[in-house]
Amino acid sequence: MPILSLRALSVPAAGLAVLALAACASSSSSSSRPASASSRPAVAACTSARLRVTAGFSQGAGQHAIYDLSFTNESRTACTLRGYPGVSLVTAGNSGGRPIGSPTAVQMSSSGPVTTVTLAPGRPALALLGVAETVAFTGEACVPVVAHWLKVYPPHASHAVYVPIKVTTCSASSDQVLEIGSVYPAS
Repeated sequence: MPILSLRALSVPAAGLAVLALAACASSSSSSSRPASASSRPAVAACTSARLRVTAGFSQGAGQHAIYDLSFTNESRTACTLRGYPGVSLVTAGNSGGRPIGSPTAVQMSSSGPVTTVTLAPGRPALALLGVAETVAFTGEACVPVVAHWLKVYPPHASHAVYVPIKVTTCSASSDQVLEIGSVYPAS
């Protein structure tokens, strides 16, 4: 999917690629000798109920903040994640929360190839999350607001998880304020 023209996020693609490549290079995926398909059952996709999702500030760059969105398997069996999480900033930590800024995030094409991540019990996977700060809208119309909740749909999950976050951004639905990368193994 091509990157949309972002009014809010202005990080050069090369900068995001460096961040993503550094994150991928520092991560180690557990590799084991592949078993034949008939010798072990397929690992099920991770559901929202099986995951603990958190957002931790990583760094500020190019007029936006980068967060590590972490998905930790809280179940007793392995599960898989593949692709991009769905994310939006909302006004409340429940289904009654209204979107802040655009209700959909732009997918980072520079975050590297999409891979399947198998999470053993207690193990995390990460995705990069970029949030535009109001300073990115200098000269543009922006109604600043402090967002306290991030609504997250793990890849291919149908139920949202609400994650506490505190970020000042722009509030209009026309303001593209989020950018998300695909999941990758945590180190």
